Amino acid sequence: MRLEIQCEDRIGMVREILDLFIPHQIDMRLVEMDTKRRCIYCGFLDIPFLQLQRLLAEIRRLESVEDVKTVIFTPFEREHNALYTLLEALPDGVISVDLKGEITMVTELAAEDLNVLIADLLHKPLQQFIKGISFSKETWANPKVGMSKRIRIRNKTLLLETKPFFVSDDDGIENPAGTVIYLKSELRLDRQTASLKQAPNAECHLEIYFQSAVIKSESMRRALAEAKAFAGMAMPLLVHGEVGTGKRDFIEALFQYWHKQQVDPEAQLIIRHARDMTCDAIIELDALSGWFVITDIEYLDEQVQVDLANWLTRQPSVVSSFDASVRLISLSSLSRQQLSDGMTLNKSLYFALATLHLAMPSLRERREDIDGLVQQVILEQTERYRLPIPTVSKSALTKLALYSWPGNLKELQNTCLQALLTLKGKAWTADDLMLPESSTMASLELINDSLEITLKQWEANLLRTLYPNFPSTRRLAKAVGMSHSAIANKLKEYGINTKLPD
Repeated sequence: MRLEIQCEDRIGMVREILDLFIPHQIDMRLVEMDTKRRCIYCGFLDIPFLQLQRLLAEIRRLESVEDVKTVIFTPFEREHNALYTLLEALPDGVISVDLKGEITMVTELAAEDLNVLIADLLHKPLQQFIKGISFSKETWANPKVGMSKRIRIRNKTLLLETKPFFVSDDDGIENPAGTVIYLKSELRLDRQTASLKQAPNAECHLEIYFQSAVIKSESMRRALAEAKAFAGMAMPLLVHGEVGTGKRDFIEALFQYWHKQQVDPEAQLIIRHARDMTCDAIIELDALSGWFVITDIEYLDEQVQVDLANWLTRQPSVVSSFDASVRLISLSSLSRQQLSDGMTLNKSLYFALATLHLAMPSLRERREDIDGLVQQVILEQTERYRLPIPTVSKSALTKLALYSWPGNLKELQNTCLQALLTLKGKAWTADDLMLPESSTMASLELINDSLEITLKQWEANLLRTLYPNFPSTRRLAKAVGMSHSAIANKLKEYGINTKLPD
């Protein structure tokens, strides 16, 4: 429990406050002063509510006390946690030592580099864990300048950089207080460079957000062209596509593209789930500026649908994106047919929302983009989870490209993450990737009452299953005992080798 006591800054104030805690037998854990805000903070274990009420009343009766209330944390605790969060977000490991060379603070990445738990590092001499360097007591006690040294830990080369820090006394004289050590690795530096190249630029076009490697497919190029054509319009836009196709990410990129061309710097992208929409939220639309996105529009409450349809009816029929204050964009995982049948959405609302519509292609329609998407996902996840970047074999990429991906991009991300966590530092092969078996292979029903069509479908499915293990026409031909030209023709007929490198 924390108390914030606002009071005058006078001698004896703290003692008078602390004396009130003694009769209550409260064990103080924290006392903090904030002279700028004229506040004293006290921390202790939770006490019963009635006892707390009596204590607050006693504190309020003290001379010079203006207010007292409970708070969740103190300013020091907030700043302390903000600092730790910032340090953990850095790409380098960070260690702080005192004037004796003992560790007072260490980040998880630094502990990982040293291969020691954080709890086992704290308050121990740094030199105990880094054998490649030797510092005298004088070096730690009187740090003057920083230095750089190359060290080797666990067969990994690291760059160790030190920087002393100082604390000023009441006379403004800076006194040494300790040293901060940075542990940098070449692997992490390469990963940062790759992330910088890959990261979207908020001031650039969609082609830069969506790198060329992930828009090779005709379906994705078409969606991108339509999105650019719709970006400058103020009419409502409906974006539909299967679960996991990346509709929200696409809209965020499109907003960046649109926002660059606008004169209104206050325009915002606001995203709400349909279940969180209320009638009051519809009224508030008139006061907003920018894009208002409703995800999973099919979950709108019936009364909210009516109010939203009425709001759309009141909007001007002809308006440019420079004149409009807010543009309504809706996202759905249902098809246009499902949305327009009148069972899910009010029909008048649907046709108002679908003034413009954009279809997000599934991953099955983007097989040419799989290679680029896999590399993109791997770079994102290795940076986020600080894992080594693996090599992905051609057989693994082939297996990924031939899979049906019912979960689309989300399933691809999950598959890559599982492989990264279980195959640390190992090259990916087709056998390493655990994908569900294709349900089409289990079906032996006659297709269109035609034995020939059924056999061709079965043969196509079989070749798709075999190809990841023999990812070239020559190797596959040898495996099944057919000529190279015959296999090449079959792969072409079934659309297998036309989308993957041989």
